[in-house]
Amino acid sequence: MTHPGWTQVAWLAAAGGVVAATLLARGCGADSRGAVPPVGQPDGADASDAAFEAGLDSTSPDSNEANSQLDADAQPTCTPQPIPPDVPQGWVEYPVMDCKYRLYVPPSRDLLPPPLAWEPCTQDLGPDSYTCRQIKVDWPTDINPPYAIGGNAPAYVDTHGNVVMQLRKLYRRDTDQGREMAYMAVVVEADGPVRQAFWEDYYSPEGAPVVIAQRGVARGKSSWDISEWSGGTSIRDVSVGGDDTLLSPPVLLDVLDSSPDVATVVAGSDYYVETGYNFRVRAWDGADMGLAAQGAGAYSPPTWVGPTLLFARESFPTYRVRRWTAQDGARELVGFGSDMTKGAGDPGSDGKDLVWIQGEGLGPNDADFPVKSIMTSPFSTDPSKIQPRRLRRWEPQSIGTPVVAPVVGCGLAAFPYLYGAANPRDEGLLVVRLSDGMWWILPNPVGIGGGWASPIALTCDEVFSMYQGQGGMTVLRVRLDSLGPGTAPD
Repeated sequence: MTHPGWTQVAWLAAAGGVVAATLLARGCGADSRGAVPPVGQPDGADASDAAFEAGLDSTSPDSNEANSQLDADAQPTCTPQPIPPDVPQGWVEYPVMDCKYRLYVPPSRDLLPPPLAWEPCTQDLGPDSYTCRQIKVDWPTDINPPYAIGGNAPAYVDTHGNVVMQLRKLYRRDTDQGREMAYMAVVVEADGPVRQAFWEDYYSPEGAPVVIAQRGVARGKSSWDISEWSGGTSIRDVSVGGDDTLLSPPVLLDVLDSSPDVATVVAGSDYYVETGYNFRVRAWDGADMGLAAQGAGAYSPPTWVGPTLLFARESFPTYRVRRWTAQDGARELVGFGSDMTKGAGDPGSDGKDLVWIQGEGLGPNDADFPVKSIMTSPFSTDPSKIQPRRLRRWEPQSIGTPVVAPVVGCGLAAFPYLYGAANPRDEGLLVVRLSDGMWWILPNPVGIGGGWASPIALTCDEVFSMYQGQGGMTVLRVRLDSLGPGTAPD
């Protein structure tokens, strides 16, 4: 898989999101403990589907399956231990990894933490007309405000227009024993209550024994990865998840260091997907729905569009947008048959509009497509109903540049726009209107370091995005009506 966007991974690590950054880099490996049948091709799959899958080893092991899924009711019963003094008042143990490590959760909803607070942005974002707010750091930390969010913050917009985010507040302090960190991990509405929360107590970063990291939110669902670390390497991953109102969610997947493939779970509203050597889809009751991809290292990180899993094959020179549904499994959604001079990747959708990056004119000696464009179509899971329409040029070096898929909503799309421009003001956060290709750049600042990272949500009023500052990250929200008149498409 092509990863020209690893700058964003470095940002996540710098922001206290070392686990999130590591998870983005995983996905290749093998396990010799079992075999699975090849991915079947439904009637109507084109020749390029068969060509892609024929290159995958049909007897490749599915290490996700080999590490058996744990019973949702099989939470360990552990001997109680004293509650550390920094745990929120009244919270109780949430044991993981066979009681070896423990997080803490509220035993009732009235003990959930308070909602997020917002304040005017302090960054120099450019035009004075931008109306911008940032998360107010109202928790104890020695990190320069407002950059105290650990890692990326997956989000979605619910049917009422509320933005629901999954994030970690980073607590940090200096003690006689050295610098210590703790996390408050939450699922929270941007302008509403906290739905779910975990406390990871203070530890030394040098010896971090266990770290919780966000792995995805969807309508009413969330998933988390709890990793055991040794010598800077993750040696065990436990995925937990389910309804985002559960105060002690069940274990979904437990992957030991004995497997060279490290798999975690990405939540969708109807299903979840285990991401490791393969993409294996399961219903939330654990029922096996089959494989969406084999050899997942050749594919982009998957995202959910309702019950549809959206991802892309991004292994130079083959770029094709793919999808999985329960009705007919995995199929190519945007492709070009045997024409390898064209490619499509970086898909994103809100279920109404589909957006992707398309390349053309690839020659036998080219390392990249000489022409790249942002494309759109009404969303459909039927390849015959995709109606490609060009919006504007795409300048970053390659398809596959964003680590996170573009965000789509309310007739707009937002991309991290990073391509090594001489002037940082030419890079930043790109917002494109899908009806006519009008676009806006929220530029990176000059001279103060950092800049725009991954957009996470779009409403009809605001764009929400991660922002990298000095020493960490935060979430910014900018009103769309403050962006100015925009620029016409090329």
